[in-house]
Amino acid sequence: MRYNLDFKLKVIAYYEQGHTGVATARKFNLDKKIVSKWTYQYQRGGIEAIKPKTSKAKYSSDFKHQVITVMLKQGLSQSEVALKFAISSPALISHWHKAYRHHGMSGLIPKRKGRDAMTKPFIIDKPDNEKILAELKRENEYLRTEVAYLKKLDALLKAEEQAGRKRGSSKD
Repeated sequence: MRYNLDFKLKVIAYYEQGHTGVATARKFNLDKKIVSKWTYQYQRGGIEAIKPKTSKAKYSSDFKHQVITVMLKQGLSQSEVALKFAISSPALISHWHKAYRHHGMSGLIPKRKGRDAMTKPFIIDKPDNEKILAELKRENEYLRTEVAYLKKLDALLKAEEQAGRKRGSSKD
């Protein structure tokens, strides 16, 4: 759940009046971990640190590596490292650590999201016996797609034609 800045400031002010984290959490119906996170962030970075984020943060592979290195060398938990580096979610660190263990530095490099754009495959005009297997497969896939498209178009045109005949016959 997202909380606005005013609410966070009220919680922090109540805590800083001398109330315990548990009492503050109970008063505002929050988890005590949230109260301690907000107060820690506020003490370290002021209002900017607790402002709700408007866009998704992007982290470089070097930054991710630095975070993992600090966590491992200092024996910190993911939550502690997230607070130290102002990372919104400790779960991100878990993903980075897993990727680093399995793939090394290449696991920390951001991957492109989504599908690749559909491109028209090369249909090379040379005899089939000279084409390599990949070229034949690509051409075969293209031709199958083209046939499926044409069948669908033909079915739509026939359905439209039949619908036109039905409408025409009721007028007679």
